[in-house]
Amino acid sequence: ELPEGLGKCYRLRYLDVAANELRIFPTELANIPLQELYCEENPLLQNVPVYSVQEEEVLSLKELCARYVMKELKDRLSYMRRVIRFYPDIQSMLAQSSKCAVCGDSFLNTWLECVQFVEARKDLKLTSMSGTVPVRALLCSYKCFNSAGHRYYGVAFP
Repeated sequence: ELPEGLGKCYRLRYLDVAANELRIFPTELANIPLQELYCEENPLLQNVPVYSVQEEEVLSLKELCARYVMKELKDRLSYMRRVIRFYPDIQSMLAQSSKCAVCGDSFLNTWLECVQFVEARKDLKLTSMSGTVPVRALLCSYKCFNSAGHRYYGVAFP
């Protein structure tokens, strides 16, 4: 699996990951100004939807509190924003959070791993390849997964 930090390589132009047993690409692949991407001979996920049963989720108290705090931190006038600086351990923990690809809310540990199939030429602006590329996306809940208007598919690895 390629690291999520790959999306921070803003000067990367050529990426050759052929024959590396990759199934999915990092979430921010579209942010990299790639000119060429070579990913042949990888067992990349294919767009073959199957029906699945969704189990009701019960979030841990830690996850619920983290989501509440992160939502409060978005408010510039929030009391939480002023006092969090006195809790470096909590800041460090919250720094590991991710954002939901659908609603944009932050979450800590509980998510649904999804994939979006992006067009190599249109979305990634690659001239060296055609077809779709599976790009990882994280969703915060089944509520977001079940909402209309997005192109994310749930992922289940065997």
